[in-house]
Amino acid sequence: MRRLAPAVTLLALIGQPALASQTVCTFSAGEASRYYELEFVGYGDASPIIVFSSTEFGSGKRITLHPVDYSLKQFSPKSEKVSLEFRSPKNTTQPPSFNLNGAGGRAILSIGSSIVEGDLKCD
Repeated sequence: MRRLAPAVTLLALIGQPALASQTVCTFSAGEASRYYELEFVGYGDASPIIVFSSTEFGSGKRITLHPVDYSLKQFSPKSEKVSLEFRSPKNTTQPPSFNLNGAGGRAILSIGSSIVEGDLKCD
């Protein structure tokens, strides 16, 4: 009986899906020459890591935003809702301040004097 317990535990662990970070939601807008993308990486509704990229800033380089610089007021992958406010720390390696608000598969990014509407897709 004692030998059976470790084998059962091992089989239970093997049968479980691997826990790895994943993209929960992605906001994308614009065209190849001028695009914006925000990727929310994590697990479900838990506070995600947010990665920003844009051809307008940093030539499309992916930049992880620091949690102290943003307020994620609402985030729900199930209902595809997001309300994010990022305040630039006046650091040239970070994007300018912006707001992202959306629901139901669409979102609006306000960055500088630009307002860009795009898709908000959640898995």
